[in-house]
Amino acid sequence: MKSIALFGRWTARIDQAILQNWLRFVRDRDISLWVEQSFAQHWQAVEKTPLSVELFSERSEITEVSLAFVIGGDGAFLEAARVVAPIGVPLIGIHAGRLGFLTDIPQQQLISATEALLSGHYSIEKRSLIAIVTEPEVFRSEEAFALNEVVFSKALTSEMILLDVYLNGELVNTYWADGLIVSTPTGSTAYSLACGGPILTPSCANFILTPIAPHSLTVRSLVMPDNGVLTVTFRSRTGQVQIALDGCSVTVPDHTAVALRRALTPLKVIKLSSYSYFQTLRDRLSWGVDRREGL
Repeated sequence: MKSIALFGRWTARIDQAILQNWLRFVRDRDISLWVEQSFAQHWQAVEKTPLSVELFSERSEITEVSLAFVIGGDGAFLEAARVVAPIGVPLIGIHAGRLGFLTDIPQQQLISATEALLSGHYSIEKRSLIAIVTEPEVFRSEEAFALNEVVFSKALTSEMILLDVYLNGELVNTYWADGLIVSTPTGSTAYSLACGGPILTPSCANFILTPIAPHSLTVRSLVMPDNGVLTVTFRSRTGQVQIALDGCSVTVPDHTAVALRRALTPLKVIKLSSYSYFQTLRDRLSWGVDRREGL
């Protein structure tokens, strides 16, 4: 590794001493470090001294880095993914948040994780993304994708919306609900899971359709292959619907046409050789834990 980038959301959970030790570790190995500007500003405010690092604020400034670290929770990971996915820079998540399905390495292991990377003890997973096209255009083409999910939801809390969903031109269902989540396997442990959707392992080639508070109790999550095109139309009393890509939402008129498909370029995610997806599930969801023990 000749150069690396660092993203993050500064919170009270981040251990300043760990970051400083890591910074010295990186410098000692002649690795150039680029730090995202807003994160660096918070770091410098805590340190009360300037950081001797390169700063960046645009994707174009880090196209040549070997990989990117992101420290924080899953929200920080999603923000970083939106920057690095289009330029193919692999991303590794360092956990300093609350739950952390995506940032799975504890910050206390930041230096040991970097040593493992330098020794080649890692693999790269390719996580599928959902690409979205709208007519009229709502999202800029370089940002029109989601790692976790695309969510269609009502613009006002007092109404329900109707959504017609088609797969390759064939009607799947008309949903009358508060909204609809179209999730990737990576996003199956996020909003979709909270609304009763299934968990899919990251290598599955599927989308999950999960309704939000559907009017009919018989409407449930639906798993379908991701090699087709989903088109969505919607209607609402207010004439408006919200569309959110990994939580970044816009309000659009309900005559907007939407098409969803698997993006041609996946997100590259770095996993250490010791990583286990099922261990992460057990840890984060407390599977196999008998909370009566020790009482």
